Amino acid sequence: MLNQSGVRTVAGTTRKTILVDEMNSTAFSCKIANTGVTAVGGKKIVKAGTPLAGSLLARDTAFTVAADSGDQTKTSNAVGLLLHDVDVTGGTANGQVLVFGFVDVSKLDSDVVTKLTDAAKANMKMIQFVK
Repeated sequence: MLNQSGVRTVAGTTRKTILVDEMNSTAFSCKIANTGVTAVGGKKIVKAGTPLAGSLLARDTAFTVAADSGDQTKTSNAVGLLLHDVDVTGGTANGQVLVFGFVDVSKLDSDVVTKLTDAAKANMKMIQFVK
């Protein structure tokens, strides 16, 4: 009964935190899509702090990695940041989108920091970035 098909074993680890103060933040559960995510070492990981695009009114629809558009005046479709690393190797996975809080930029991976464009930050008015 314990070894039914579909049961996975996952090693427990401490989650990476990107927040300065976890008590003064708001994040909503959502689904994270694996489209546009490059596999590294056979795993597709969307890293904590990655800007996400999606609808807060339709969180059943998977959020994707946000992107900038436009030539002269850049715009972004970012609505929030991914709160924790999410493994999407097997397809859409559960995650949390941060919409309010104080993010410590020094805790973010360098490739994630490059995704935090001025246009993305302008869309996320209730998220403050500190070092």
